[in-house]
Amino acid sequence: MIVADVAGTIALVISYTYLWSLNVNGGWAPPGSSLTAEQTNSSIPSTPPVASFAAEGPFWAIFLVVVLATALMWFGYRSARRGNQAGLILGAGLSFLVTVAALVFQWIQISTFPFGAGDGSYASAVLLLCASNIFHLFLLIFIGMGIFMRARKGLIDKTNWYQAQAASYYMTWVSVAFILGAILTTFLVVSPNTDPAIFGTFTQQ
Repeated sequence: MIVADVAGTIALVISYTYLWSLNVNGGWAPPGSSLTAEQTNSSIPSTPPVASFAAEGPFWAIFLVVVLATALMWFGYRSARRGNQAGLILGAGLSFLVTVAALVFQWIQISTFPFGAGDGSYASAVLLLCASNIFHLFLLIFIGMGIFMRARKGLIDKTNWYQAQAASYYMTWVSVAFILGAILTTFLVVSPNTDPAIFGTFTQQ
């Protein structure tokens, strides 16, 4: 599951970086500029409309919340290895709740972006990264709830801890995926391609 997830995340990273560097038709930035067909078929406007990129802070804040959830799951797993069933239940339960909070924060971030999916390739790439984050968080909520409930029933304990370990490994990878998104949206914002290629559109003769 982690290997397949890594492949998908790497594809998102490559897509974001490719669009950022290419800036075809000047469509990368600024988001919300709504370039017309006439503009993109001739030249990039010298003074594009003012619009905002996504704020950097929320990406890092949500990443830190996911790291906290991951640390709590590791605490639960290590507690299970030591025979501390109460610690396992506490760690898994708190990890589940923190992951739910991360999902709420992620949804708030998406709903307050100053652009929509149709506002250029930057907007589309950022929204796709956030959609991937939401997918990851739903998986973590499902996994975390399962670990917590199985721990309460004694199905995960000192002699049967591998499920908590697998959950901890996966959550660690998800933390890496989140920091990759935060790095992209922090350091790859304004496209370095100030003279992008202009591709026309097909018209009926």
